[in-house]
Amino acid sequence: MNQQQILLDAENQTCDAGHQHDSLLEKALIFNADNSAELTRREGEILRLIVEGCTNKQIAKQLSRSERTIEFHRNRLMRKMSAHNAAELVRQAIGLGII
Repeated sequence: MNQQQILLDAENQTCDAGHQHDSLLEKALIFNADNSAELTRREGEILRLIVEGCTNKQIAKQLSRSERTIEFHRNRLMRKMSAHNAAELVRQAIGLGII
C-alpha cells in the first residue's frame, strides 16, 4: 500500500466513525424525545412546589436535598416542558392538566 492509499483508508475510517457517532446521537435524541413528556415522581413533586410559589431554596429544604439538585431538576423540567421561565412552566403544567 502506498502512502496515499493509507491516508484514504484512514479518512474513510474517520468518516465511518463520524456516521456511527451521528447514529448514536440520533438514537439518543429520539429516545429523549419519546420520554420527554413523562415526569419522574421527583419532578412532579418539584413542579407542584414551583406552582405553589416555592423558591429553589425552600424546595431544597422541604425535600431535604441540596439547592443545586433542585436547580438540576427544575432545569430538566423546563426542558421537558419547553418552558423558558417559571411562569411558562406553570402555564404548561396547567394546560397539560398535570396540576
